[in-house]
Parts: sequence; C-alpha cells; structure tokens
Amino acid sequence: MSGYLSSFCMVLIGLLFAPGVARADERLVPLAISGDWVALAHQTSITARPDVCLVSNPVNGVAFRAGFEGVQFRASNSGWSLPTAVHGTIVILIGDWTSSFEISDNTDTMVNVEVPNDIVLPMFSAMDKASVMTVTIGKAKPILVSLAGSTRATNAFRTCAGIGGTPKAPGANPFE
Repeated sequence: MSGYLSSFCMVLIGLLFAPGVARADERLVPLAISGDWVALAHQTSITARPDVCLVSNPVNGVAFRAGFEGVQFRASNSGWSLPTAVHGTIVILIGDWTSSFEISDNTDTMVNVEVPNDIVLPMFSAMDKASVMTVTIGKAKPILVSLAGSTRATNAFRTCAGIGGTPKAPGANPFE
C-alpha cells in the first residue's frame, strides 16, 4: 500500500494542484485511507491551515477537491488526450440521488466540475448510504465507483474542508 500511496500522491500533486515550484516546507498530509479511498490535506507550512483538502478513489480516477474556490469533482484518466476547453456534462448517480454538472475546466487527462454548496451535503449523505457511485462523463460508458470504505475518508475530507452539519447550518469554510 505504501508504494501505491506514494505513486498516488505524485499523481495528485500533478493533477489536483496548480503547477508551480514547491516550497520545502509544504506538506501533503494523509488524513485517512479506507477501502479504495484516501483523504489528503495540503498545507503551505507545518503551522498553516490546509489550503486544499481532497478525497479520491484513485482506482477509478475520481476525486473531490475543496479549496478557496469551493468544492469540485474531478475525473481523470491517463489514457485520455483531451483538447482544451472541453464542453459537456458529468452525471453522478448515488442510490436515489442524482445530479448533472457542466464541465468547467480540463487538462489533457482530467475534467473538472464545480459542485454548488447546496448540493455538497446531500451528495455526501447519499454516498454514506450507498455502496456504489455511477459517474457518466458526456456520452462515455459509465464508471462504477465502489463506495466500500469511503465514509471514513469522506468524513476526514469533510472535516478538513469544514463541510458538515445540516443544510441549515452547513459548517464553516476554513479557507476564508
């Protein structure tokens, strides 16, 4: 698992963080590993609050990222060779819960959607109750993502990102 986690962390640095020069005191901190899911936090220094929180299922190439700009869902595939400015939708189906999101950004191997604040809590609540998540990107074959063991990792992600509570009291954004 440690070799797998090291490789995964390198992929995360390349795909989920803005490119640039890393500082020696920056940290990528594992928060939880459960099933095929891992939660991580990025800090600019050992004493700084996290500036990015993420939870991912690297087996299926899906991740949720929280930072200053809000919560995002990202799907990646090293076999893709996407052009710039990809348009389309990502549909996420979790049990009885479903939502469609417009692709807002992409790299050659990843697509990104913004997850509105009013969707975040119901989505993670559905994930806690379901065993599988189906992700459909455009007209491609749906990706089945196991949610076995995900609750521990998604709880660590939500704590890191200040996502919690109820829709009426959703928690505080730690990035502000």
